[in-house]
Amino acid sequence: MPEFIPRLKALFASGFGYIAFLMAQIYAMVRLIPQGHAYLNPANIGQFGLRHVIAQAANNLVLKKENTDQVVIFTALLLGIGLLAMQVFMILFSVIFETAYAAPSFDSVFQTEKPEADIAFMLLDQVFGIPDLFGSCISTGATCPGAISTVSAGFPWPFHIALHEMFRFYSTGILLIGVLIFLYFVVVVVLETAATGSPFGQRFQNIWVPIRLILAIGLIVPLNYGMNSGQYITLFAAKVGSSFATNAWLTYNNVLKEEMGTGANPTGEKESLIGFPKPPDIAPLVQAMSLVHTCAFGYWMSDNNLGVNAPKPPSSGFYIKPYFVKQPVSSINNTDASRLVSGGTSYATALDFYGNGDIIIRFGKSGVTPKGPHDVVDPQAVNYKGNVIPLCGDIRIKIKDVRSTQTGQPPIGPEAVQEYYLQLVKEMWEDPEFTGFAGRYTALLSNMNEKGLQPCDFGAGASNLPSGDDCKTDPIPADWKQAVIEDYQEKVNRKIVEIWEDYIANTDQTEIRPEVLDRGWGGAGIWFNTISQLNGSFMDSIIDFPMMDQYPLVMEQVREAKRREDNSMSAINQFQPNYSSGRKIEIENDNDNSVAILQDSVYKHWNAEGQNQGDVDKVFTGDAIRGAINFIFGTHGLFAMSSENNHVHPLAQLAMLGKGLVEASIRNVATATIASAVGGLSVAIDNTPAALIEPVAKFIQSTAFVGLTAGLVLYYILPFLPFVYFYFAVGSWVKSIFEAMVGVPLWALAHLRLDGEGLPGNSAANGYFLIFEIFVRPILTVFGLVAAIAIFTAQVRVLNFLWQLVTQNLAGFNGDPTIAIGGSLIKLEFQRGVVDQLFFTIIYAIIVYMMAIAAFKLIDKIPDNILRWMGAGVSSFSDMNDDPTEGLTRYAALGGLTAGQEAAGAVQNLGGGLGRAVGGVAARTGPAITGQGR
Repeated sequence: MPEFIPRLKALFASGFGYIAFLMAQIYAMVRLIPQGHAYLNPANIGQFGLRHVIAQAANNLVLKKENTDQVVIFTALLLGIGLLAMQVFMILFSVIFETAYAAPSFDSVFQTEKPEADIAFMLLDQVFGIPDLFGSCISTGATCPGAISTVSAGFPWPFHIALHEMFRFYSTGILLIGVLIFLYFVVVVVLETAATGSPFGQRFQNIWVPIRLILAIGLIVPLNYGMNSGQYITLFAAKVGSSFATNAWLTYNNVLKEEMGTGANPTGEKESLIGFPKPPDIAPLVQAMSLVHTCAFGYWMSDNNLGVNAPKPPSSGFYIKPYFVKQPVSSINNTDASRLVSGGTSYATALDFYGNGDIIIRFGKSGVTPKGPHDVVDPQAVNYKGNVIPLCGDIRIKIKDVRSTQTGQPPIGPEAVQEYYLQLVKEMWEDPEFTGFAGRYTALLSNMNEKGLQPCDFGAGASNLPSGDDCKTDPIPADWKQAVIEDYQEKVNRKIVEIWEDYIANTDQTEIRPEVLDRGWGGAGIWFNTISQLNGSFMDSIIDFPMMDQYPLVMEQVREAKRREDNSMSAINQFQPNYSSGRKIEIENDNDNSVAILQDSVYKHWNAEGQNQGDVDKVFTGDAIRGAINFIFGTHGLFAMSSENNHVHPLAQLAMLGKGLVEASIRNVATATIASAVGGLSVAIDNTPAALIEPVAKFIQSTAFVGLTAGLVLYYILPFLPFVYFYFAVGSWVKSIFEAMVGVPLWALAHLRLDGEGLPGNSAANGYFLIFEIFVRPILTVFGLVAAIAIFTAQVRVLNFLWQLVTQNLAGFNGDPTIAIGGSLIKLEFQRGVVDQLFFTIIYAIIVYMMAIAAFKLIDKIPDNILRWMGAGVSSFSDMNDDPTEGLTRYAALGGLTAGQEAAGAVQNLGGGLGRAVGGVAARTGPAITGQGR
């Protein structure tokens, strides 16, 4: 064999024998190795090593004050050997690892670059008021980030000066006690020396005793600003520990920035932070645009100047057109109060016109006619916004988010949804499908078809209306409504998915901003509420679908007249232009009368046979229970929490669920209020409806606040938990510092002991651990936050994989619904029904919430308990704090339920009172009110 290993041993071990011989000679000089020992014989060089010499010297070392020279020499040589070993290790490390690693400097580890914005330093400056120590904006006089006004000048403040003097007085008092104890020990030592004959007595055998006594007095003596040296040690430990944690937090986020690029955030995820809400139901907007088109066609057809051979829309165009309208600023001739909407009208133009407010598209007739240098305004139009008469109603597009538009960036996320909704309304206005429906329906209506128009003359370009002989047989098929709804629903669903994918791919709104990082480790929990904001605004924009803000003018006039006079108005007949008695509602314009009949017929066409829905599940399964649950509890998207959205971050999942519950609760409160008002009005009509309406209103109100309480916790509190836990942890750290400031003089007195080993003795060791705990707690708190997010996310992701299996096995499931019973094949469904899905999803949300609470407790638990790894059993004030979020959640739930019910009860009573007041007036003056006029 080539003896490879022995050769390496000879190469690297040769020469160390002389070092061992040299160390033996040095140890012999201080009597640690006796003269004549084998290690001192040059002939034995190479037969013993460093460890043999050190072991021999250690066996002969006795720790006494008279052996101080031996202790110093032994320690120095041992330290030298350690440094040599470390040098060899560093050389090997640099050879093995090619990538050069720049060791961080002291400043980069224990000093922060921006102390003026550091939250922890702001707290310490405000509490202790020591100038030139922490350097936050509180002490330097600079404007603090985000401050509405500058902080009080004249640092330190009067409070701080008083606190300093109080600490000075306290330290002076403890110092007097310490001097008395010191003098007592002097007397004891003198007496023991006289009694035993041993210098300094029998207990004075430790070299640390004089050092310990001097240290005890030195720690208590007051210095600048009334603080003693022990208190300054505590404050410097807090400063260095805070900077240590801040630099660790910045390192963590900077690496994430390098790895993730745009959108980097503490979760390490980007695409999963924005959930996908369920697309809206398109049916109400399709119905609304059908009313608008038939209204426009009705006014075109009812014009007496048109003959049988008149051109057909849209070649001639309607005089009903879409406009942006707002209240004139200076006079009725202000043409800026309205703007014609065309296919090229942009979203930016609409936002600019409305000042970033809701967009209202009015389908009507402009009352402004240009005449020479001035405009002539129709007197009838003066009463309407923009001088545009709302003959065919208003469509409102709610605007909830304009951040990208304000910065000059293309719309993204919520703004892209809002932009698409505007384009969708414009597309529906120009869609030949609606124009064809309006023409055919108007031509088929007997009271409108006085000019010999044929239904099949209309509908060119419509994909769902039959043509040729099929049109003559059935101009408007019964399934036309559903076909149009499904076409648009598919288009909207596809577009919402595209916007969502673009949003998660290109948004930078998930990124943790530099101004947040500048707040230091104390602001590490601030960012997490961004998850709720992102999902809330995106869900809001999708839920707030374009809606008919005002029906066509003649429909509103008919309904208002019937409200004033008709004692038996039903919902389906609310636009029918005659009272329940059969008497015709007189409208001053005959054309309006014809259009009123047309609009009432179209409204019944959509609603008499049941509202069509774009949600395929609800349309074709007949799932009325599911629809009712979704309406009452706001479970829009609820059933997709653990399936379609299982890739979404758990905080985003629960925030979306909470947002849906909050929105539904607000809607239900409004519904209860309206029901109460209707109940009050029913006093003038009949007492029986009131008896039914009031219980319904109370039921809706109760269910509303069940959802509101859960939604409040899930949408507002849960994403707020990281900040709450973390800020309370920072506050607990400051409290432990204040505890140490009071306890340090007592810790100094604990050094006044003649017995015990080492500098701390038997009594002062715990104080060193407490100061070290102040130093290390900030970075341990940061580790707790990172651990909480990582563990919570992992738990929920795994739960998503298991949840379907758990629920299927809980109550039974059969993959094959067809089973044999008595020789016959019977189809039985064992899959979960809608009610099961609802309650299993609620249980799922509760479990995830419980896991969130348990995970976020790590922010406190890790700093409170990790020092046990050092064998320390001490605890500070911060270890004894109660969980802050338990009280927050409990009080928020109880407060939201109690105060909310009281507020809703007041609103409901107000609505009922108003209804009864109006009902009373109607009962007394009903015969004098007419239904005529506009």
